[in-house]
Amino acid sequence: MLDTLHYKDFAPHVKTKFRVQIDPEWAMEVELINAEDRSCSTRQESFVLTFRAPSNAPPIQQLFQMSHQSLGSGIMFLVPISKDENGLTYEAVFNRNREV
Repeated sequence: MLDTLHYKDFAPHVKTKFRVQIDPEWAMEVELINAEDRSCSTRQESFVLTFRAPSNAPPIQQLFQMSHQSLGSGIMFLVPISKDENGLTYEAVFNRNREV
């Protein structure tokens, strides 16, 4: 379900937590720190979600099973983009045609 949501669904949930299942025995909590609408046409939807994870999060890009208390659960492709003293930052980019 998370992969079918839109920017307007995620934007109100900035600064909330998501649970990410790394493998069957390890899960972590990440915070949605930014939701940015990058749509440049009425026919194409484009937005970026940025998540902050703990410093020990795996710096790998892959599909992750994620869940959120209000938004539900689903699979999202996360890519690590930076690491600093605050943790590892992941990004999810969405580009798709808008439903007509």
